[in-house]
Amino acid sequence: MANINSIFGFRSVKKVGAGYNASAQNEYVIANGESSAIYQGDPVVLNANGSISVGSSAGAELIGIFNGCFYTDPTTQKPTYSNFYPGGIAADDIVANVIDDPNALFEVKIDDTNGGQAQVGSNANIATYSAGSSRDGVSNVALDGSSFATSSAANFRVVSLSTDPDNNDYSSANASIIVKINKHSLTDTTGV
Repeated sequence: MANINSIFGFRSVKKVGAGYNASAQNEYVIANGESSAIYQGDPVVLNANGSISVGSSAGAELIGIFNGCFYTDPTTQKPTYSNFYPGGIAADDIVANVIDDPNALFEVKIDDTNGGQAQVGSNANIATYSAGSSRDGVSNVALDGSSFATSSAANFRVVSLSTDPDNNDYSSANASIIVKINKHSLTDTTGV
């Protein structure tokens, strides 16, 4: 049976060792006027100025996965929560929720048919970045199936196959797997 063609970015599912999924998230700043949109489930990077932005590059060191934001709307002056950051918000109080636990595991889709049990333990990068949906705020990021390798330079490590019965046909595109961040800012000894 073909997999459901519905990409959702990186969805927090549990922690290494089957620990309870508390979606261990912390608050990070999005810079005033940050031009790039960030969608729920997008990987994010920590910038040299302490703010975050979308982690759209293969091999980028990531701080975590974006899970919504809070800011004061510059037009209405009302406190606003959104599961995505639309980009270009002129506010000094933009706070992002980021799942930044280095032991967090995420379910993600593979963009081609190179998934399966043989990929468990290998590393892979995000596929070519594609902006999410402004309608529902959900990410459109998938894992690049052609990038599975042993290289330590890849964004993610494949931990296991997904148990989702609607997305476990690894001979078809859009199968789901479980990954953890391989290049994580909180475990790398080099600063930004």
